[in-house]
Order: sequence, then C-alpha cells, then structure tokens
Amino acid sequence: MKLVPATGKGRPLITAYGAGGFRFGLPSGDIRIDGSVLVLADQPSPWAVSDMEVLRQGPLETLLAPILQGSGQIEFLLFGTGATIEAPPLHMRERLRAASIGLEIMSTPSACRTYNHLASEGRHFAVAMLRVG
Repeated sequence: MKLVPATGKGRPLITAYGAGGFRFGLPSGDIRIDGSVLVLADQPSPWAVSDMEVLRQGPLETLLAPILQGSGQIEFLLFGTGATIEAPPLHMRERLRAASIGLEIMSTPSACRTYNHLASEGRHFAVAMLRVG
C-alpha cells in the first residue's frame, strides 16, 4: 500500500508497505527494507522478528536491546503487530515498562500511518513493525 508522504522533520517517512517489507523516503532516495522493521530516531533498519511467535520464544533482551538502549530518550514504542492487532507477550510489556518506555499497539497498516503523523510532529519515539503481505 502506498502512503502520501508528509514532512518528517528529519525523520524518514514510510512511503509504502506490503509485499513483505517497507519503503522509506530518505533525502538520498527511497530505500526498501524487506521483513520487519525497527526505526530509532532517523534510522530504519531490519528487525529480526518475523512474527509474534519469535517474541514469545526468542531471546527478548536481544530482540529489544536497540529499543532498551534508548531508554530515557524514547517516549514510547509504536508497535505494529502485523495485519491484525495482537497483544504482545506479557514479558515484553513488562520489560518495556521497567525501562519507562510506553507501548502503543496497533496493526502494522495503522502503525505506518500513525508513524508518519507522529514523525511530522517531531515526537521522540521508536517504532517496531512486523511485516505484512
């Protein structure tokens, strides 16, 4: 799905998502990231979480490490759970709470639109989204 880009106040904006990945508009040109994605500050990167089961079973500290390192600078994590809304594992929610990082959960399509809106406001947040399609 293509999105209408807005001004991102220095943050890359999502210009499209689906088909298993995301496209971001950067000053140097668009980039595509296949699979799930993590955006911290102004840098989108692949995220080694293919689905919710990986979060349930995987090494949570390793999977969340880049987010947890931003504790104190990140107001909240915007988490896109895939094509539908699904509650993240309790231990993930507890770990983020312990680091004083809020958590907003929504489907990945909604998270893409919300990300672009919040990025245009200059908010301090991280986004982790599971791929769709």
